[in-house]
Amino acid sequence: MDSATKSPPRQKTPRDARSAGRAVARPRASLRIRMVFFGPLLVLMVGLLAFPILFALYASFADVDNLFSLEFAGLTNYESLLARPETLSGPLVNTLRFTLGSVVLALALGFGAALLLNGRLAGRRVMRSAFMFPWVIPTVVTALLWRWIMDSNAGAFNGLLLQLRIIDQPVSWLGEPQLAPWIIILAQVWRGFPFIMVMLLAAMQTIPAELHEAAAVDGAGPLRRLVSITWPGVRPIFILVGTLEGLYAFREFAMIDVVTGGGPAGATEVLATQVYRLFFQYHRFGDAMALAALMFVLALIATLFLMRMAARGEED
Repeated sequence: MDSATKSPPRQKTPRDARSAGRAVARPRASLRIRMVFFGPLLVLMVGLLAFPILFALYASFADVDNLFSLEFAGLTNYESLLARPETLSGPLVNTLRFTLGSVVLALALGFGAALLLNGRLAGRRVMRSAFMFPWVIPTVVTALLWRWIMDSNAGAFNGLLLQLRIIDQPVSWLGEPQLAPWIIILAQVWRGFPFIMVMLLAAMQTIPAELHEAAAVDGAGPLRRLVSITWPGVRPIFILVGTLEGLYAFREFAMIDVVTGGGPAGATEVLATQVYRLFFQYHRFGDAMALAALMFVLALIATLFLMRMAARGEED
């Protein structure tokens, strides 16, 4: 008889059936356990995030002058807002300038600082801690600091320029419509670039050093290694932190309100401060809710576009 003849397959016993049943039931039990522990947290997160957003969007279409009824009013609030173009046009332009200016400068400064700290630099640990200082202090403290530095009477910047005899008399940095927008952009960059630096530095340190060493042996210079090795390695994080910094700048209120109060002559009035003034100072509740809803839609569109661009970059 051929010894290689295969033996007949073993028949499944009741014990095998019970084991298979337990294997199928185990994921279901695991899912139920997860829902028991994470279900309340999920409900809480939906309540804290989704409900305010949906309520605000509905309120932009409602008669918010009567807060006890909130009757649906269609596009009345948006028509009222657009009937006064000066309410929207100026703050929108200022918001775009503030957002783009602060994001571009913060990305450039954060990327440069990350490159510096990623190299063999003496005292880089101390410098890393020093660079983090603007990011860890509260926004209001940062705004008060910049308002004092740029004060026209007792400001440190004017005092320094006077000591160096660069100017003959104090300059009203925050009182000039041409200068004030750039002051708040610099303040926002000073506060935001440490976060970008830390994220990009972490991404750079995940790139294997062997890639740089092999490229150096092949004759690639620092610029070539930066373009071919460092940049592809940090590009997804670069887009992510750029998106986050853009969202922070787009909705920024405290920095602008404390440093300039939206002045002078509305030169630094942005959408966030305009919503505050429409609601609490001018009591145009419908216009304020409509403008807040427009801000949410614009931020959502920009975020989806940037994340789509980041996804395409990863596919390439």
